[in-house]
Amino acid sequence: MADVRPFRGVRYAAASLGCALCPPYDVISAELAKKLRRVRSNAVFLELPEGSGDRRYARAAGVWRRWIVEGLLVRDPQQAFYAVEESFRWNGRVRVRRGFLGALSVEPKHARDIIPHERTLAKPKADRLKMLDQVGVNTSPIFGVYGDPSGAARRALARAMRGRPAATGRSHAGVDYRLWVVEQAGLISSLRKALSSRSILIADGHHRFAVSGDYHRRTGGPGSGAVLTYFVADEDDGLVVLPTHRIAKRPLRERAAQYAGLTLVANLAELNRRVAESENPYAFGLIENGFYFGEPKPNACRSGLAVEWLAAHLLAEIAPDQMSYTPDSAVAAKAAESAAACAVLVKPFGVAQVRRAAKTVGLLPQKSTYFFPKIATGLVFRSLDGE
Repeated sequence: MADVRPFRGVRYAAASLGCALCPPYDVISAELAKKLRRVRSNAVFLELPEGSGDRRYARAAGVWRRWIVEGLLVRDPQQAFYAVEESFRWNGRVRVRRGFLGALSVEPKHARDIIPHERTLAKPKADRLKMLDQVGVNTSPIFGVYGDPSGAARRALARAMRGRPAATGRSHAGVDYRLWVVEQAGLISSLRKALSSRSILIADGHHRFAVSGDYHRRTGGPGSGAVLTYFVADEDDGLVVLPTHRIAKRPLRERAAQYAGLTLVANLAELNRRVAESENPYAFGLIENGFYFGEPKPNACRSGLAVEWLAAHLLAEIAPDQMSYTPDSAVAAKAAESAAACAVLVKPFGVAQVRRAAKTVGLLPQKSTYFFPKIATGLVFRSLDGE
């Protein structure tokens, strides 16, 4: 069974988090990092330390120790879950996502109930492992989703969110956060029980999840057997899953025509509509000197999600450093304006499809999904020096 545990979180002493939050390390651009570092207490100094080489990990460890000594960060006196409410705008309206932060066991006896769905790369795993070695802290949570058909977990969360939140803040992306410390034994028990019989799909943070298991097997330290995780129910009204579009630094239209029928359409809006409304789960868009709606030919081998088919056919010869990703089709289209680049738009899909694909074909290509918005770093940290 999945083992979800409370823990003694380390949090900012101030109740206002507006200047403290940052995104997870893998979506912080150099420009954004520079902007966030203008605030000397921003979590970016822990999540993505400055500099190059191994010295930056030691720098992050120094920041952690200093912030603890100065009282900027304070450890909670007892174990807790941390209920989180996020309000954000999507497609012209306000959405609300509700979940909680806890410690997810990575011990082998619980691993079969945790379902990763994306492949990982050696370089980011090495980076996060060095962070754990030097800092000894889960600075940012991974993102896990679980089924809650009875609504038991969501009812417990609703009770936990009564009263005044312990902290609030708005991220750089305009997401409003409210956080409650859940110390009541009854609520903790209800949440643990609701998730104990459920599998946890890793929505985001595959590299951090994999590294946590490696770190635990190597060190066996008191707090190494779990990883900081943000849990959201599949059924939550604010759970938004976006496709991650591909930008390749080479033309692909001739190759695409070998495997798929291509239809020229008028503009990006029409292409987005055609891809989203197509009944073919492998429909895609190609932007290269025009906008093309694509559907695999009847004899093309297909399995899993569209991203798997695209990786095996259109993108099979693209090296990792020749590929970039975005959930925004307009950003993809702009990148494809270069004569030496093109964009492949991926068809939208839901959590249920991700689960089925992971069970059917195993791990999918990196950046197959984008759970929006990314959960912020800085709400709660989890030290590995014990629970």
